[in-house]
Amino acid sequence: MARFAESNGWQMLGAEYLYESPWCSFRLDKVQLPDGEKIEYGVLESAGFAAVVPVTEGGDVVLVRQWRQPVGSFTLELPGGGLEREEEPRETAARELLEETGYRAENVSHLTSVHTSPGRSTEVCHLFRCKAVRTLWGPRPEPAEFVSALELPLPRAVEKIFAGEITATTTVLGLLMVSGHVAGVRV
Repeated sequence: MARFAESNGWQMLGAEYLYESPWCSFRLDKVQLPDGEKIEYGVLESAGFAAVVPVTEGGDVVLVRQWRQPVGSFTLELPGGGLEREEEPRETAARELLEETGYRAENVSHLTSVHTSPGRSTEVCHLFRCKAVRTLWGPRPEPAEFVSALELPLPRAVEKIFAGEITATTTVLGLLMVSGHVAGVRV
């Protein structure tokens, strides 16, 4: 069950799972607010995911283009995917990079871990950076993944953020951090 700080006045009265799958669950919490009003609050539970900013020897960033059903369009994103049982986020990032792009991860370093939408979900994204090394065999996506990899100079990828062409929040954050656009971050 979810953790709640009782000192804030919110009280958990109960919870019901309306949907469960290997990837996520949807929980309906029954909550009493500080003023006494009782409400239902929908929460999307997720084991989280890892994403990586893969930078080639030449300074290009490797992104994936894929269809995202929830937004009804293709997106440009960092390679990444869901955490598997008993797998460390760093391992997930490296595995997903190889599967989705055919690049091997070297010198993987943790950038940050962030809640993707704390008002709606428990999901945490673990962001990494790595050196991307091309392999001989190419991408090996999962059967339900239809992705294509592309290399872009890092400054061009950042331009795509400000042009509204890259909109996935964790991709935006990762690219801005690695490019130095986030003040006070040294990577």
